[in-house]
Formats: sequence, structure tokens, C-alpha cells
Amino acid sequence: MNLVNGKSSSSISIFDRGFLYGDSVFETILVVNNQPKNLDEHIERIKSGCKVLKIRNLDINLLYRHIKKCLKGVRNCSLSINITRGTVKRRGYNIRVGNIKPNIILTTSPLHNYPKIYTQKGIKTKFAKSNISDCNSLSKIKHTNRLEQVLATSEITQAYPELILCDKKEYVIEGVASNIFFVRNNTFYTPLIEQSGVEGIMKLNIIKILKKNKTKVIQKKIKKNTITNYDGAFFCNSIRLIWNINSIEGHKYKSNKNIINLINIINYEAYK
Repeated sequence: MNLVNGKSSSSISIFDRGFLYGDSVFETILVVNNQPKNLDEHIERIKSGCKVLKIRNLDINLLYRHIKKCLKGVRNCSLSINITRGTVKRRGYNIRVGNIKPNIILTTSPLHNYPKIYTQKGIKTKFAKSNISDCNSLSKIKHTNRLEQVLATSEITQAYPELILCDKKEYVIEGVASNIFFVRNNTFYTPLIEQSGVEGIMKLNIIKILKKNKTKVIQKKIKKNTITNYDGAFFCNSIRLIWNINSIEGHKYKSNKNIINLINIINYEAYK
């Protein structure tokens, strides 16, 4: 189902600021048995993103009602939420566009049937040829200006279904559409998101689970040339959950019990 401001529609005005300038934020949420997973956390990130972009007048209660309507009769799907600054009468970058209301755009899509081997045995990955830019004021939030990620997908192949993005100083940041963790001994490590990248909801959920289970997790800067120092690695996002990594640039990792245990926990939480 596609809803625009609560009404069935698959189109928006050409004067919508999200269409014109990417002046918007978005979230993608896993829905299982009609239940959107980690919905409140996704909504909080929408609120944070709107605050950073100075998108005002978003009615959160209305958003919840639209989500409920969009998911009526739907069991399992991917729910996309786009919040744009709204529809304006004239073009131009200026955000002083009057007291307009944000547009709430919701879309449900069938879940992708990714090969189970991605989770169980893992995937091969490599570093993307292009770097991700620093933009401290827009880091962490999920705004819709994702052209660097869009262009990086040109390097994704069946052999390499996800890639690692680094910044210009060759620090590991994230995957194209995911966050990344490394494991050494019994400790989990994940890149510190400061000037680029997105703080994924699944990443934050994993950190919470690890701490709850008294497993040490460290957020730190991780240099591209240090990936051989770790025992294992994996990608994560809210839809795919966890994709194990069996090799990076030809460097192979052995099966890691800590990652396997975490996969079991995450899968149980998602599909219980």
C-alpha cells in the first residue's frame, strides 16, 4: 500500500521539497506479523532528523495513525517512511517557506528473499572504490541525500552483495546500506559515527543486546588496514538483520561463535 498524507496515492507534487532537493528524512522498518519492529526507535530518529533539518510541524500522533492504516491487513513487509518538508508554491533552496505541513509518505513492499547463506556462512565483501564525505552536521541522521551510497551500488555484484565504505582518511564507516561490526576474542567493535555515516537502529539494538548480556562492545575509529586484526565481522540493518562476513578483500575469517550466537538472538527477537 502507498499512502501520501493518509490517502492512497503513488505520486507527489513536483513542488514537494523532498523531490526537489532531498529535503527530507526516511526510515525503513521490518514488519513481522503486522508488527513494525523497533518502531519507536525509528520514530525517534525521524524526530532527530527533522530537528537537524529544521522540518517543523510534524504531527507524530498523525504519523502513528497513518502507519496503522498503511499496515492494515499486512503481515510481513518492509515499511518505508518518508517525511519531506512539504509542498511549496515556488522553487528555491530557502527553507523559510511559511507555515507548511510536512508530507508523510508511506510505502509497503514485499520482503526480499535474500539467500540464507548470507547469514549462515557469510558473504565476501571488499572496500568500495569511492570514499564517503565528511559532513558533521548531517552525520548519524537518515536524510535522503544518499547519492554516495547510490553510486557505490554500481560496484555491488552477486559475488559482493555488500561493500564497505570508508572516509577520506581510510577509516571504516559502514556498509552501503548497513552498519558493520568486528569481533576480536569476546569483544565486539563498531566504527564510531562522528562526521559521516548513519547510526542504524539495528546497530543500536545490537549494542543494547550485547551490553544486556554483559558482552563488551567498543565504538572506535577503525582503520581500513587493521581488518586482519579481527576474528570476524558482519553487516547489519533493520531489514536484512545480520549478514555474516567470511572475507574482506580476500582475507578470510573463520566461523565465529560469538557472531552465530548474536545472529540467533537477533533472529529470535525479529520473528518471535
